[in-house]
Amino acid sequence: MWGYFLKGGIMMWPIMGCSVLSAAIIIERLIFYNRARTRHFFVARLIELAGKKEIDKAVQLCKNSRGSVVGIIKYGLMKFNEGREGMEKAMEEAGLYEIPRLEKYLPILAAISSTATLMGFTGTVMGMIRAFNDIVQHGISSPTVVAKGIAEALITTASGLFVAIPTILFYHYFSHIVERITIEMEQYSTELFKLK
Repeated sequence: MWGYFLKGGIMMWPIMGCSVLSAAIIIERLIFYNRARTRHFFVARLIELAGKKEIDKAVQLCKNSRGSVVGIIKYGLMKFNEGREGMEKAMEEAGLYEIPRLEKYLPILAAISSTATLMGFTGTVMGMIRAFNDIVQHGISSPTVVAKGIAEALITTASGLFVAIPTILFYHYFSHIVERITIEMEQYSTELFKLK
């Protein structure tokens, strides 16, 4: 494996950097989204308590839990006695805090997916330049003359794609999670407003 890496030339180093950064972000986001997940039975319990006007109990339950949707509901419940307008303002402010946390690092994943591909193609061009330089210097007497340059070109292209493909897949997967959580925030906020 290390031999292939070295044959890929200088562009393999930034591609490897992209792969390490991408893997670190993917692992961090998987852990974060797992913690941010909302259990529907839990939210149903909160809304049930709010419906019974047991607001303090519902707020305490929120404080003992985690998750973006729960965070939004907590701020709404804390302003429950101020009416719908107070609740709405509090939940909007909480959303301004929660949504950026959900979207954190996603633009970096998108950038890595396109950058890794371009780095792979740059390595391809550099490998082909090397192959043509070898032809100029040694002639085309043997295929081994151009083998190093072509190997460099193919290895960097493949490496760039190996980094880019899973990165873009996780980017779309995480974007879907953010969208789903945002919809849940709106849905449960509406349910809470109906109690007023």
